[in-house]
Amino acid sequence: MVGVGLVPALAADLSTPLYKAPPAAPPPFSWTGCYVGVEGGGAWGQSQHVAATATKPATVGLPITVRFNLAGALAGGTVGCNYQISSMVLGVENDLSWTNKGASSPDMPPFSRGAISSTNEKWIDTLRGRVGWAWDRFIVYGTAGAAFTGVDVGVCSPTAICISDSRTRTGWSAGVGGEWAVWTVPAGSATLKIEYLHADFGTGLFVSPPVVVAGNTFNSRNVRLTDDIVRAGLNWKFNW
Repeated sequence: MVGVGLVPALAADLSTPLYKAPPAAPPPFSWTGCYVGVEGGGAWGQSQHVAATATKPATVGLPITVRFNLAGALAGGTVGCNYQISSMVLGVENDLSWTNKGASSPDMPPFSRGAISSTNEKWIDTLRGRVGWAWDRFIVYGTAGAAFTGVDVGVCSPTAICISDSRTRTGWSAGVGGEWAVWTVPAGSATLKIEYLHADFGTGLFVSPPVVVAGNTFNSRNVRLTDDIVRAGLNWKFNW
């Protein structure tokens, strides 16, 4: 009777698995894919007005204003795509932002005392390539490409008569940034980024030809403009 009782017990023990495989590791995060997002921050820069053509030829090339600082906020959207090769991430990105960046400066002699010249930006757009290095869900990158902005140059005479001239300026931009994938579901991933960009729009001609209004002469001018941008963004990367 003792021997018969041991056989079922031994068979039951042998049917129990001695080893349980660990759960499969989740696949590594991939930055490959396209994304859309929103972003906002601040913009700072410098501008200067220099006489281009004038009623007095001797003033051509003289500074109308000192180099003055501009500042403002910006907010907009972005779209782009990345492709990851090992730890390297290559991409292209385009963004378009509204901005109220601007400032003014009094004119200097020999130009009209009491006149005020201003430079204001209405929007900023950049189209850039990106090269980054990824550590799983975090990436640091460098970026460079073209930059575009809508510029409004204004001049007010000492008698409070004002004119303005709006142009689109083209230049270049370059900077650095970092991005972190904070949340992932099968459909895609939410990422947070912070970025610094420098943009240089060179010198553009405004108020050409010179304008005379009610006895006030407004000289044509070459306007220098640069931007420094710091912004944060939230992107949604599609897992297509």
